[in-house]
Amino acid sequence: MSNHRNRSTQRVRARAAARARRAETVARRHAYFEALASGFTPQQIAQAGMVSVAKVRRAIDRAVAERQLDAPDRYVHLQVARLTKALRVVDVQLERGELRAIGPLTKVVAALDRYHGLSGGYARATSASPLAVPRPSLPAPPLALTHAAPLLDGVEEQAEKGTDFGA
Repeated sequence: MSNHRNRSTQRVRARAAARARRAETVARRHAYFEALASGFTPQQIAQAGMVSVAKVRRAIDRAVAERQLDAPDRYVHLQVARLTKALRVVDVQLERGELRAIGPLTKVVAALDRYHGLSGGYARATSASPLAVPRPSLPAPPLALTHAAPLLDGVEEQAEKGTDFGA
């Protein structure tokens, strides 16, 4: 009976160790992705973590794959993460009353809209997709005047002489 108890205890410990390793791997993957989104290169991340660049790239690829958006392009995931961080920074600046942050805010929001397919300039959705947003049409050009009012008496003569009308 004690042999069976030792085996079950060993299995419980092995499962706990495997769970801990998986949690550590997920945390490391998330940290690598956040570092890349913050502007660090894979080489810098690998050097700081004392691991190979290939390992960092694999971890980042998996982190990107876990972040599923509607857009099929994997690069969009990284850009959205970067823009979200920028949005947080601009939001803090606005909370402090820094009006200079309004320009960057509009740029970040426009970029986020573009990556989520909400703007006409970077629409990822196809016409068959329910998420397709129709592009707004341009307004009609202004109507041309069909006739002009007749000139006032004496204005033609003054115009020919080059006289100033206001004098």
